[in-house]
Amino acid sequence: MKCEFRSAATISAAIELISGGGVDIVLADVQLPGLRMPELIEAARRCSPESHTIALAEAESAALAQQAVRQGAHDCLVGPFETGGLERLLERLTHERRMSREIRMLREQLEAGQGMGTLIGASAKMQRIYEIILKVANKRHPVLVLGESGTGKELVARAIHSYGPWRDLPFVPVDCGALSPTLIESELFGHVRGAFTGANQNRQGLLAAAGKGTVFLDEIAEMPVELQSKLLRAIQEREVRPVGSNLRTPLEARIIAGTNQHLEGAITRGTFRKDLFFRLNVVSIKLPPLRERKNDIPLLVHHFINRYSGTGGIKHISEEAMSRLMNYDWPGNVRELENCIQRSLALGSPPEIQVKDLPSSVLYSMQNGSGRQRFSTLRERERDAIRQALEMTGGDRLQAAKLLGIGKTTVYRKIKEYELDHIGNPMPT
Repeated sequence: MKCEFRSAATISAAIELISGGGVDIVLADVQLPGLRMPELIEAARRCSPESHTIALAEAESAALAQQAVRQGAHDCLVGPFETGGLERLLERLTHERRMSREIRMLREQLEAGQGMGTLIGASAKMQRIYEIILKVANKRHPVLVLGESGTGKELVARAIHSYGPWRDLPFVPVDCGALSPTLIESELFGHVRGAFTGANQNRQGLLAAAGKGTVFLDEIAEMPVELQSKLLRAIQEREVRPVGSNLRTPLEARIIAGTNQHLEGAITRGTFRKDLFFRLNVVSIKLPPLRERKNDIPLLVHHFINRYSGTGGIKHISEEAMSRLMNYDWPGNVRELENCIQRSLALGSPPEIQVKDLPSSVLYSMQNGSGRQRFSTLRERERDAIRQALEMTGGDRLQAAKLLGIGKTTVYRKIKEYELDHIGNPMPT
């Protein structure tokens, strides 16, 4: 690493040098005559809140170095000094300083009430989620992200990856519900040539290809039980065995899993392994549905308008239209709201979105006798969400599954259960 060094022979010269700015790390010899460590530390902090002061001492002065740490020094280094050890210390402190600065800037962004990167919202529930993201971003523990379809589970996983020290490494999302059991095993673990019909060459799996990056296993509950066992073993042993191979490769990636299902219920039904649940659930983040953070709707609406309106397009929304959005329960959550704004921008005319531009699901939502929206059941919400997804995709089952964030087998089962087969398909004659 490249560093610019400046030196001072006295405490007054050191403080003057630090006060001039541009000093990130202070290496202070505790045997410097007249050294006033607290004053030196305070001068460095005034210069930069993320600065670090390190006390240097020979072995016989180790007690003075430890005293300096108690007085506020970031760390101490006791001789004999080696170039390699000092270089590693400076690299670590430089990294910590950069991370501290980025976290401070992020906290300022959060305090401004906008959100966290692509996660939009200033409600208390979202603020708590931002705090958890910041805490786990610098760690390698598995994270389990829970929430209904459309709440932003992948956005949370990407935020954890983006705000950690491994942000420049790959982020690999895997939709466990969109792949067949044979395909997902090959995708995750890789295969060797001849392992199965069509395996004409060796292929590295996504778990190994991610390196020290992040693998996001979306809709983990859709993974077959027999494959869950192989995933559990890979996480426990930190190694991956490709299909058809006896050789193992290291598993270095951080694992983040997401699901919209109640995993405790899946464990009871025998469709999800309890031991895998405990392995993944080291840290869990539960995303609130949009109906539980409606004060975030205006922020989200203006964010989507700015994102999709284009040059010279619609830039505002009428008060009545916003009121309709606030009174709707959003069974499809943020994804449904985003689709609603996109549709309204496509159908509306400048300068603002009007009530007439909103989709029928928002305009004609069920109401009770008092004129207020009736609290619909989870079954009603699920049926409406699937119906809307089918209508938006012209009846394409696979695209509807992706839009809803669930597996295609689940979509087919729910379509039959709710008698929605006719949507997008010709009615029987």
